[in-house]
Amino acid sequence: MVKIKFLKISSKVLAGLLTLLGFASTCGDPAVEYGMPTAKFIVKGSVTSLNSNEAIQGIRVTLQQDTAWTDKDGKYEVSNRGAFPDDQTFAIQFTDYDGSANGDYQDVDTLVEFKDPEFTNGDDNWYSGETTKEFNIKLNLKK
Repeated sequence: MVKIKFLKISSKVLAGLLTLLGFASTCGDPAVEYGMPTAKFIVKGSVTSLNSNEAIQGIRVTLQQDTAWTDKDGKYEVSNRGAFPDDQTFAIQFTDYDGSANGDYQDVDTLVEFKDPEFTNGDDNWYSGETTKEFNIKLNLKK
């Protein structure tokens, strides 16, 4: 009788533990899961002043985990590899970190959308390739 009670309790504990472990193993990044199609989304463009229309150097551009700084011509390029190859919308941030060195510009958080993207350079397997969108922005001076 004691043995049967012990087996029932240990079975419930083991089932609960395996359930928790099963949930924990599914909480990862789905982009790294084997067998899932992925693509690289590239956003590039230029950052200029709304007031003078001149290129702004030193603006930090962030697209998810990728960060770039605008060059002397205000050009930048950021990307996201690992997204599902379909319509996507990404948050992109433009931040002026150098203060008044190149003018003191307002930060901008906005969205960039990829609608019906066409991919190139795929491997005819799980990697669908890459697509590029040009996204130019004009920043206002801070008041």
